[in-house]
Amino acid sequence: MTLAKHPRLAYFGAWTLVALYFCWMSILTAPLRPLIVFNAAHFGLWALLGLALVPLMRRVPMRMHWRPWAFHVALGTASTLLVITLGHVVFFALGGVDGPSSLWAIAKIAFASCFHLALVTYFGMLAVVQVFDASARARAESLRASQTQAACVRAQLDALKIQLQPHFLFNTLHAIGSLMHYDVDTAERMLNRLSELLRMSLQETGNDTISLRRELDFVEAYVEIEKIRFDHRLAVTWDVPHALHGAAIPAFILQPLVENAIKHGVAPRAAGGRIVIRAIAARGELVLEVEDDAPASLAAQRGFGIGLANTRSRLEALYGAGQRFELLRAGQGTVARVRLPLMGEAVAIDGAERLAA
Repeated sequence: MTLAKHPRLAYFGAWTLVALYFCWMSILTAPLRPLIVFNAAHFGLWALLGLALVPLMRRVPMRMHWRPWAFHVALGTASTLLVITLGHVVFFALGGVDGPSSLWAIAKIAFASCFHLALVTYFGMLAVVQVFDASARARAESLRASQTQAACVRAQLDALKIQLQPHFLFNTLHAIGSLMHYDVDTAERMLNRLSELLRMSLQETGNDTISLRRELDFVEAYVEIEKIRFDHRLAVTWDVPHALHGAAIPAFILQPLVENAIKHGVAPRAAGGRIVIRAIAARGELVLEVEDDAPASLAAQRGFGIGLANTRSRLEALYGAGQRFELLRAGQGTVARVRLPLMGEAVAIDGAERLAA
């Protein structure tokens, strides 16, 4: 049981602790019965009156203006006089101490003995209420800010995915349209593959992350379309350990990398080229690479087009500083490399040595 779930219990418990504290302060110098009755009467009355005072304190919070100060000085004075007078009435009646019978005389004794300390009690209660309310407002504002940020990220991801899908669809339809003029059978095969690709794409539309195996299925369908278009000019090698197939990655994250490699590393060369798609686990990270064997002269002409810019934006939205996206020369070719946290049902196989090589 937590006190946050039972605020009334926490409230009366706090007043009880205050009463016990003041009893303990004087336990060696005052008779026990009067001491207990005095503190129980006064702080018990503060606790009961506080049920009505706290809503007023919240309605009129302290600020840099004379009106709330005047309000609380007046309310605090009235509340203090009421509590100390009634508290002394109970004290003289039950505490075993002789006292005056006149209420006015009791009020004067109460004012002379403990008015100032009791007024401090009122303003202490006011300070506690304001601190708790300020903390609650800060938590609420933080929650609203996080919810707003999450909604913005959600909208950004949706917009990026909407942008990405028509992008590869347009490129594929353009290739099919070109083939229709001289190779209808091949164009029909591409169209059939495209229908499979679109079906897979629609199945993952609502998912931010999918398994690496599912992403590979999607990329394989895309590569088959490109192989039809390039005939024997495109060769693809897959280097993805089976142990990493369950890793969670952003949906449609590999296809733009493969498309970029084909566009810049294979398409401009009459002899075509080769690309390698690999996945490596290294130091708690999943590293995805798409490497082509284009010469340096072609690599120098590359930039971040819509597909790669989209990929970078999606990675930043999903992982923030926990990811890295690089386009760099490695050996005889160009590598698009994505690093992201290794999550999902994957067995971590350390590939740090391969990356260093």
